[in-house]
Amino acid sequence: MKTMKLAFAALCCMATLSFTACSDDDSSHALTQEEKAQCLMAVKGNYTGHLIYAAKNDKNVKDVTDTVDVKWSIVSDSIMTIEKFPTKLLAENVTDTTLKAALKTAEDQTITCYIDFVKTSPVQFLVNPKTPAYNLNYGGKDHKVQVAFFVNNYSSFGSYDLTKKVMSMQIIEGAIFLDGNQTAYLKEGVPFVFVSTKKE
Repeated sequence: MKTMKLAFAALCCMATLSFTACSDDDSSHALTQEEKAQCLMAVKGNYTGHLIYAAKNDKNVKDVTDTVDVKWSIVSDSIMTIEKFPTKLLAENVTDTTLKAALKTAEDQTITCYIDFVKTSPVQFLVNPKTPAYNLNYGGKDHKVQVAFFVNNYSSFGSYDLTKKVMSMQIIEGAIFLDGNQTAYLKEGVPFVFVSTKKE
């Protein structure tokens, strides 16, 4: 847990520092198709790793994160898929208790993300997750619940260490929509950090 906490803090710092620098330095330079192909060659593949998320530990209040195993893949210079993202984690910070309980029972979904390479060394890319939708029945009615993530935002990004062959990335849960309308059921953005342990 301590290691994961440090990793989470480090990645948050990286999100602030390296991508701020990236957005400042490269704002006038879009990568060429050749550069994007070079980036894809480096990162294309199937990944296994940890999904790190904020979690309370009543036995140790200093322990503020937990992890689950997760898989994801990059198949082109514009598409990444995260396999079976745990829906219960998306529900955890929902303030409406009835909706929260219903969403926790929903089946895990694979989330498709659009990516855009922005830097070649290290390889860095923006991550724009598509909004998963869940058809739920609670309170005696059918509802469509959508969980939106930050998009086109330098807080939603990925980075690949060519030397260590480790990918780290972060996406942020940003809003809950109920039957097509945005709600106030999520008080703030919720970060999810990924760190790979294996690439195939």
